[in-house]
Amino acid sequence: MKTLYLDCFSGISGDMCLSALLDLGVPADVLKKVIEQLQLPVTLEIHSVKKNSLRATSITVREKEPQPCSRTLKQLMAVLEAGRLPAPIRSQVDTCLHRLATAEASVHGTAIEEVHFHEVGGLDTLVDLAGTFAGISYLEIDQVFSSPLPLGRGAIKTAHGIIPTPAPATMELLQGKPTYGIPFEGELITPTGAALVTTLASSFGPPPPARWMRVGYGAGSQDFSWPNILRAWLGEADDTLFDEDQTVVLETQVDDTNPEFLPYLRSRLEEAGALDVLFTPAIMKKGRPGTVITALSPQTQVYSLVNIIFQETTTLGVRWHRAGRIKLHHEIQEVNTVHGKIRLKVGYGYNQAGEKVIYNMAPEYEDCAQAAKDKGVAIKDVYQAVMKACKIDTQRP
Repeated sequence: MKTLYLDCFSGISGDMCLSALLDLGVPADVLKKVIEQLQLPVTLEIHSVKKNSLRATSITVREKEPQPCSRTLKQLMAVLEAGRLPAPIRSQVDTCLHRLATAEASVHGTAIEEVHFHEVGGLDTLVDLAGTFAGISYLEIDQVFSSPLPLGRGAIKTAHGIIPTPAPATMELLQGKPTYGIPFEGELITPTGAALVTTLASSFGPPPPARWMRVGYGAGSQDFSWPNILRAWLGEADDTLFDEDQTVVLETQVDDTNPEFLPYLRSRLEEAGALDVLFTPAIMKKGRPGTVITALSPQTQVYSLVNIIFQETTTLGVRWHRAGRIKLHHEIQEVNTVHGKIRLKVGYGYNQAGEKVIYNMAPEYEDCAQAAKDKGVAIKDVYQAVMKACKIDTQRP
């Protein structure tokens, strides 16, 4: 699968995203065709610029005639619907515009019909959105991933006056996505950039396993002490590698929590989305016996799980750190045995020839226990029957 990874170490905006795709090899004619299809009175300038010591592509959209200082969603949609964009691209632009309008309406407490786009209302926004989706289509990209997103701080001047950064609409669009703050006064993620990256990217984290073929550099409009660019990596997903993701490790230790409460803590954490919960005996201060509590959390569930730990234990603090995980691909198979149907978990990877290699397999405990109870046999007999019936031998590359 052709894969695009957006390395947003300096943030993302609509023009940065489009410039990076042009730098990856999307011809200028593709973008000019988009402008013609939308019937926009604009011209396009493409430049090669230096950001600090790095070369990057920059675009400037110039209006041929004066345009309104703001537009409503209805007005932008009228421009979009009057054009001749291919249906899939028009639908994606429509989605982004409605998400932007919904975010603006939420932060201003109005209906989306009453939202007036100012910074987003220019025709260049339509060029950024439609051009990006057309570039993705031209490059035949199957999947898009993104790095976690950096957030600046401070305030910026807009048509609505002075507002904090990240802009409120940007924060609405980034809800549930992994971000991190940096000590920078200014805007790194624009609303259009936030709408694009959260529409395109299926997940946010480190680069996925792939063979990277090209890197495109899209320039931001401002100059910082670092290269203000968006890096777009283009590659082919590598099925010979294992699955990979990130998790957050939560950890604390207690010596004055009633051990009888720990099973209840485990059940609450698991119900709230914990990937795993571990209790490790430990000798703590003054030689007291205690317990180290470790929970593996999805990045979106950290505060929910920490809240449960505070509620159900006597700890005053929880440590956390991100950890990468390399995982086997896995699937559930159903095996027919003399004791009935039993589910089997199969963990597998691929060898250098692209062939599936099974590393581990294990019958589902609950199924084995229920079958043993129903048939009046030992659970180990059910387990052995599953392994015999599935006729799959674990292999090593």
